[in-house]
Amino acid sequence: MAKRCLNAFVTIMLIMALNFVLFRVMPGDPAELMKNRNPASVGNDAAYWRNVEIMGLNETLPEQFVGYYIDTFTGNWGISYRQELPVLEVMGGAILWTLLLVGTGSALTFVIGVVLGKIAAKRRRKWPDLSITGFGLFFYGMPVFWFAIVLMVIFSNWIPLLPSGGYMTSGTSPFPLTGAKIWDILKHMVLPVAALTIGSVAGISLIMRSSLIDVLTEDYITTAYAKGLSEKQVMKRHASPNARLPIVTTIAMDTAFILGGVFQIEVVFSYKGIGYYTIEAIHDSDYPMLQFIFFIGGVAVVIANLMADIILVKLDPRVTIT
Repeated sequence: MAKRCLNAFVTIMLIMALNFVLFRVMPGDPAELMKNRNPASVGNDAAYWRNVEIMGLNETLPEQFVGYYIDTFTGNWGISYRQELPVLEVMGGAILWTLLLVGTGSALTFVIGVVLGKIAAKRRRKWPDLSITGFGLFFYGMPVFWFAIVLMVIFSNWIPLLPSGGYMTSGTSPFPLTGAKIWDILKHMVLPVAALTIGSVAGISLIMRSSLIDVLTEDYITTAYAKGLSEKQVMKRHASPNARLPIVTTIAMDTAFILGGVFQIEVVFSYKGIGYYTIEAIHDSDYPMLQFIFFIGGVAVVIANLMADIILVKLDPRVTIT
């Protein structure tokens, strides 16, 4: 376990190094870009050199590299060109909203996907299996952004039951949190979570079905039935725990794709999380924001895989982490 954690730490250090290099080779002069955001600074050489000094661009690359690591671990991620605020101040709230969306969607995806997969495997070649498999094949290949737009058109325009965008009613602050505000947040989350969950559920249900069908053909399942265990006991104690192992691995490996889907959904629904600000930062060449977002995305993938390894050990004692 200690070695696995060390490997994860080293990977994060390498991601930071790549992040540093990437934004040094991208086109454009950061000091000039930041100056051009303020009309009063255009053509002002003093403003340009002041930005160079603030960003540390007057230092050598080794000095910038060391300073980058120090700033990262001390929370100094620079100033957003567009917002003219510290990056952490801009992204602090956005991260929480994205975590709420991803957390809710992932929990629903796992629970619903496992349940549907079990039903399909237990009723193989019957109408529940055919229906669930058809559902999975149809939605698994559907583009997330397109499905999000379809949901918005249906449930916000044709049948105006749900809000079409944002995470709360415009002009409303989440704090202090009240019952009415929680209900408002939940209503705004329905369509984004549905768009994120349905496609993912389709994939998980197909994997669970295939895995469970394979497990049910194993000798130890036959032995369990021979001992007099009921179908419910066999599924609960023997089949389901083993069939869930590939799902844990799949979710960890697909973390990057899940984040990509979340980013698309946030843009479609104007849900101001990390994905929403990512698109704005790309459009405005807001390098400090992008550097922070790329780092957070890489760290999320590493941590997801580390957690998957730990969960696999808990689910299957035969798995060891060195």
